[in-house]
Amino acid sequence: MKKTKGSLPPPSGLVLYAKPSGLTSFSSLWNIKKALGTDKVGHTGTLDSFADGLLVVLSGSLTHLVPHITSFAKTYKAVVCFGRETDTLDPTGSLVKTGKAVSRQQVESVLASFTGAIMQEPPLYSALHVDGKRASDLARDGKSVKIETRAVFIYELSLLDFKEESPQDPCSYALLEVTCSKGTYIRSLARDIAHKLGTAGHLLALRRTAVGPFSLDEAACADRLGDFSIGAEIPPVKKDDKKTFEDIKSHFMNFTPQLASVCGFESDILKATSEKQFANGRPLYSSMFTRLGVSSVERQTLCARVSTSVKTDRIAVFYEDGGFAGMMEKSDGRLSYGFVVPRVKKEFRIFSWDDITGGKFPVEWQSRGCALSVGSFDGMHAGHGALLEAVGRQNLVRGIVTFTSSVHSREEGFEGCLTSLSQKLSVCRKKGLDFAIVIDFSEHFSKMEGQDFISVLVRQCGLKFLAEGSDFRCGYRGALGVLGLEELSSSLGFSFMPVPDVLVEGERVSSSRVRRAVLNADFMLAHKLLSRPFAYDASSLSWKAGDESQDGLWVYAELKSEQILPPCGMYNVVIKTEDSVLHASCSIEEGGNRLGLFVPSLSFAQKVLAVEFVSRT
Repeated sequence: MKKTKGSLPPPSGLVLYAKPSGLTSFSSLWNIKKALGTDKVGHTGTLDSFADGLLVVLSGSLTHLVPHITSFAKTYKAVVCFGRETDTLDPTGSLVKTGKAVSRQQVESVLASFTGAIMQEPPLYSALHVDGKRASDLARDGKSVKIETRAVFIYELSLLDFKEESPQDPCSYALLEVTCSKGTYIRSLARDIAHKLGTAGHLLALRRTAVGPFSLDEAACADRLGDFSIGAEIPPVKKDDKKTFEDIKSHFMNFTPQLASVCGFESDILKATSEKQFANGRPLYSSMFTRLGVSSVERQTLCARVSTSVKTDRIAVFYEDGGFAGMMEKSDGRLSYGFVVPRVKKEFRIFSWDDITGGKFPVEWQSRGCALSVGSFDGMHAGHGALLEAVGRQNLVRGIVTFTSSVHSREEGFEGCLTSLSQKLSVCRKKGLDFAIVIDFSEHFSKMEGQDFISVLVRQCGLKFLAEGSDFRCGYRGALGVLGLEELSSSLGFSFMPVPDVLVEGERVSSSRVRRAVLNADFMLAHKLLSRPFAYDASSLSWKAGDESQDGLWVYAELKSEQILPPCGMYNVVIKTEDSVLHASCSIEEGGNRLGLFVPSLSFAQKVLAVEFVSRT
């Protein structure tokens, strides 16, 4: 998953993931890495392999925040066995001590003494370092290890359930719920409660249910964990499949001001005029930023579960378009850098339908949500422009879904496309869109139901806004129209905006109307309908020299494109190259299979990108 030249930076965000029992925290990250397509991930607090529950995983530039999230208070459910103690204080260890079972009343009587600030001795088998080596490694080598006690804080400790001893089992069991500070070992807590009651004990099962404001209920793959109770069987680790990766991607969260608030940060917006100064590490001044306030009601709602988290004087910084720009620290009224996330250069991206169904749509875009319009966009006329403007006004990732050729190209009597695919995409770039999904309108695709098609866009692209004209239809035999889309938007959770028709000279603008204007050589009307001159895409033509004169020469190209041309004849045109614009003459020969241009030289002709039609001679 190494970054290749020209690839986008790794996605920066947060994923809540439900780790299953039987895997280490580190090995559990493989699913996250595969789903997000990056190795740059970090979890914020290890869970032992026998335990399951919430892992808060940060990716990309957010890995800088791992220490902050690690410091959040954590909540666990724990099953404690009274009567047996293992060397590791968990079910993976060897039995080293036995004792008597205890009663429910006994357990309840000592819990209060383990709340608040307490001193705790970490387990011998732990990742703590003693004299530069892991304590667990020293213990396995049979060496004597002394681990110092340390202060931890237990915010809440309660008994949820209890199981008495029985003739079949001399041990008793308690289901506890614990909210504690960073660095608390639940294994040690189980041992110490048992010792307080004059017996032996160990931690039989453990599930992390919350990390600061984040809950296991909100995590990807949480439904795979099963019930957690005394005697509950641990479900086997399921094989990773497409559903696992889709679930992870659907739970990916971009770092937004709202999420920053949940994490306990204030947020500032970096003014566009100060971006260069911020990126170059120049001194920071408050005038460079706009404080993004969160209403008191919203803040109380967002931070309801952050009361036990560490407080911070760090400030999350965002670009004006919502992108994460980095972190600052404030001390004695002065601002200093935490880290900077460079702005990613905007790049118009093109996806195939296989890319979308194969999960290759960027997870950051999917999380942010996208605004779309779907259609052939033949001609990219003024009506299409209204659709693109509606999409462009949304504070989402903006794009279109279109086709390699018009959906009508298979129909009998189809006269040709008004624009080439590259011309359509060029208009999208100029309109400031972020991407296009280009579909080959195959026989197989044409049989897809409209509801299934829209559902894929919602699931795979995070569709949140769809703009369409009054005549929109999609799906098998065009069965899904505007009324169906309105119903579908409610059930699938996206906004649908019917865009009114655009009128020119009292009539609705349409591709067929533009086509008639071109075929009638009415270039003035075509210009009005398109909001630009009608232009033939000449970028792929191969030119051959013809007659020559003092002023230039005629060059000719054989036409193989589906793009429409005016009737045969002579025309005044504008020739556009990469670096120049030239008024010239153009000939369209009988049958419309050969195009001629009068140009200064043959080498000039090789650079022609487009031919704009002005008038008939």
